Amino acid sequence: MIKRTAPLNALRAFEAAARTGSFANAAREFGVSPAAISQQVRLLEEFWGTTLFVRQGNRIALTDAGLTAYPSLGDAMVTIEELSSQMLRTPHRNRLVLSAPQSVAETWLASRLSVLDLSDLGLPLDIRIDDDPIDFVQDSIDIRIFYGHDLYGDYQVDALFSDTLVAVASPEFVALHGRVPGNVDDHRLIHTDWGQAYSTSPNWNRFLAGNRIVNQNSGLRVQSSSTALNFARNGCGVALIPQTIAECDLSSGRVIQLDEPPIPMTHGYRVAYPKRLARSPVVRSVIRALGA
Repeated sequence: MIKRTAPLNALRAFEAAARTGSFANAAREFGVSPAAISQQVRLLEEFWGTTLFVRQGNRIALTDAGLTAYPSLGDAMVTIEELSSQMLRTPHRNRLVLSAPQSVAETWLASRLSVLDLSDLGLPLDIRIDDDPIDFVQDSIDIRIFYGHDLYGDYQVDALFSDTLVAVASPEFVALHGRVPGNVDDHRLIHTDWGQAYSTSPNWNRFLAGNRIVNQNSGLRVQSSSTALNFARNGCGVALIPQTIAECDLSSGRVIQLDEPPIPMTHGYRVAYPKRLARSPVVRSVIRALGA
């Protein structure tokens, strides 16, 4: 296959000569002779099959072809210089950072990552608990698990799973108050408010639609599903929990699912990461473990 990319040194010589107005100025910039710059420009002219400069003694002027090529090439060189500066400012990463909401990190995530052999990753894995939105660059984050928004549209985003909300309580609480959440007093219902970053949170009135109206200002109010699950586990009331997060506690009998059908959560869980990492073997291994 014939190579169609012009030699980089020739491109650099032409750009510098066009920008500075002479071969001599371009030569001083690169620390070479004017003849070396002229030779590189001739190579580029031969490669493209066109004349880029009109030469008049020590003076040069761009031809129509040169005027066509120079602006785009000049912009490309600026982009390359900016990228080089950015990479020199960026410290070399020696750890992979995975960020997740508190409830996901404390429950579901551990079971998913247990299938990974961390020694095979080649990089230590840091798990970080963060609220949305995160800044991938400023916070040095490689992978972000999130729920229910479109804040990371500039990144590669893969679906993880959809979930349902279930009402759970401790066996001791169920023995005292029964298995029907609609019959539990308002002050024994645990409310979860995920905060302003989320358009929806677990809502008892939506869960019990048609049965009764719940006073949202009564009972316990917490800010994460894992905290709500902990209070329910310890007999403080009934909590609405994403089923995936409550799965281990339900399987072990630490909490019991009450007699009310689960309801679908409004959004799904997803994972985002920079597009430049889409082919990284380490990142792909983690994404596969997450089930994306």
